[in-house]
Amino acid sequence: MLFHKVLVTGCGGDIGLAIGRILQESEMVGSVIGCDIQEDHAGRVFFDRCFVVERATSPNYIDTLLRLVEKEQADLVIPSSEPELRALYANDFFGRRELFLTANRKAMEIGFDKFRTAEFLRENDFPYPWTEIASRGVPHEFPCILKSRTGCGNKDVRLLVEEEYDRSAFSNEDDIFQELIEGDDAEYTCGLFRASSGEVRSIVLRRKLRGGLTGSGVVAMDSAIEELLHGLSEALALRGSINVQLRLRSGIPYIFEINPRFSSTVRFRHKLGFSDVLWSMQDRSHSIVARYRAPAEGTRFYKIYEDVIA
Repeated sequence: MLFHKVLVTGCGGDIGLAIGRILQESEMVGSVIGCDIQEDHAGRVFFDRCFVVERATSPNYIDTLLRLVEKEQADLVIPSSEPELRALYANDFFGRRELFLTANRKAMEIGFDKFRTAEFLRENDFPYPWTEIASRGVPHEFPCILKSRTGCGNKDVRLLVEEEYDRSAFSNEDDIFQELIEGDDAEYTCGLFRASSGEVRSIVLRRKLRGGLTGSGVVAMDSAIEELLHGLSEALALRGSINVQLRLRSGIPYIFEINPRFSSTVRFRHKLGFSDVLWSMQDRSHSIVARYRAPAEGTRFYKIYEDVIA
């Protein structure tokens, strides 16, 4: 056992629930507790105890979270939701980095800003979709993608065609236009982990979306994608785990999003042997990171709904 008690935030959400279940199945943790902004959720089934905390947007969020950590004597906190990670980053939580299990500062700085992501990819000569701040002018070309510069998930992403374009509707600095990468008709979600030793591990999943989240997919082997991911991990000086989304065009992978957090596919990946949550915990505690045996190409996975009784 490496940790006496681990606190997972956002324990009622899909990522928090997935992380909690991974930890409960592991021998690395003595007790798994969770916190969320509401009391009524399925986390009550999978966590030893759950607590209610304020929203990440509350000015009291950080203080109340740290009080809970102190009261429960948790020795590790795993933030699962992006709003919480953004709040921690904005409050310079890196002074307490040994308490929080996250990716490194640079990965968060780049990944939290989708316009900055595109600029970073350009600066490092990685293939990237053109990306423009919507309030600064007309899109480079149509059709294109309209999405939030700082939002998370796919719910606010939409296809913009010239016939629907209304210049007056895009005065919000948070809106960005992005190139629509068309070609090989496949979207990839990729797990990327880099240990403090510099060892890099990745998993590439060709996925189908359902309701904005990965509904099913298949393990893919693509040398161009794997080489790109390795280069990205070096450019970010990555420590920890992130999720990278990309599309192929004429065999060239174009990254369109870097999510500096554990992904909604975290349990899929864990069951496939890509145990980035546990590896991150081992690396944080200066233990030997368990070996990785990559899953066979073509292995399929499916998201299903599960009924639980509390």
